[in-house]
Amino acid sequence: MQVTSADLWEVEPGEVTAWTAVQDTGATPEPVGLSVNQRNHLAGAAAGERTVWLAACFEVDGPIDADALLSAFRSLLGRHTALQCEFLPCGTGAVRHDPARLVFREKPLGGGSAAALLRSLLDRECTPFPYPAFALAAVSRPGRSTVVCGFDHAHVDAYSIALVARDLHALYAGQELPIATSFVARVAEWSGEPVEQDPAMVSWRGFLDAIDYRLPVFPLDVGLPAGETAAQATDRRCLADARTAAELSETAERAGTSTYGALLSTLASALGSGTLPVLAPVQTRQPEDAAAVGWFTTTVPVWADPELARMGGHLGDARERAGLPLDQVLAALPRPLESARRDVFMVSYVDYRRLPGNGSAQHVSGTSPADDVQLWLSRTEHGIHLRTRFPDVGQAHRVVGAVLEDWSAEIRKAVRQ
Repeated sequence: MQVTSADLWEVEPGEVTAWTAVQDTGATPEPVGLSVNQRNHLAGAAAGERTVWLAACFEVDGPIDADALLSAFRSLLGRHTALQCEFLPCGTGAVRHDPARLVFREKPLGGGSAAALLRSLLDRECTPFPYPAFALAAVSRPGRSTVVCGFDHAHVDAYSIALVARDLHALYAGQELPIATSFVARVAEWSGEPVEQDPAMVSWRGFLDAIDYRLPVFPLDVGLPAGETAAQATDRRCLADARTAAELSETAERAGTSTYGALLSTLASALGSGTLPVLAPVQTRQPEDAAAVGWFTTTVPVWADPELARMGGHLGDARERAGLPLDQVLAALPRPLESARRDVFMVSYVDYRRLPGNGSAQHVSGTSPADDVQLWLSRTEHGIHLRTRFPDVGQAHRVVGAVLEDWSAEIRKAVRQ
């Protein structure tokens, strides 16, 4: 799967059609819980912040069969409980609807390029309030057509986008799929009481004590004063080709860590700031949840250490912290976390070779105002790719561009050692 951003998204011309839905108000929805990530996301939306949507984009042979595509999308919604949830405007609750009661409206779109029309559609429809917070679209062409399915981030994570591309393509083709477990049921399990002396809780407190309960920020000055945001800029590049990526994995294994550990270590070297804290999204799917759509991620702090030999221990500690639901961690903290910026400095890593779907599908993320640097690494059969989100100001472009060049050089240096 290729990872890109709405501002860099390119779509071939064709006949653009959108399907949007409204909820039949005759049914009584069922109250359901929210995860920590969902609550944080929705709290920002309730305060007026612009939220981010995620979309799956893939191709099918021939012109679009509109009836078959809408039927497939209905089946997708019925299959995944995460897509049945309406998020309440207060940002603290949700209810679950029967997707069979959704009424869809088909509308041709014109007056612009395909990419511009799709971006406008997803910006408009994929917002958390009200339900539904998703949209379906297609760009029909005689030989090969494009299907786009977007959701507000509260419904899905990166893994989900790969699943949506796989599921919707299979359903459109009339193929069978494995059973999907319930995200709603999993959320209910994450809200138990924490165990004070749980080793994971002790690890959490030790890390947070070390950083004085301040969430990590990018260590270099990007030229944006605290409290201000700027439009999002996006950089997308290949950090390492397939051969270099394979060599980096071998280097990491010899040092007792993973490819992600080697990437964090080389990033720390590129930044020149010594060992530094970053936030790492970690998926929480159990093996039985492999086919389930939802925001199945927790966030854990981890040290990025220029000494590669220490990364195995750092990631082992982070995995231990990830085993405790974030709801329980936050409920047990002796003091609240502090944040100097709206965004958090995070480094995400997804190995798409291990996910369902095909390599030509795209994960597209919407844009939103930025005040810090965020990094999304993706591993494919072609190598290690990076999407970077940062404030669109001159100093940020210069600083981030230099760091990314140095990072790629540090990766090449690591595999030569």
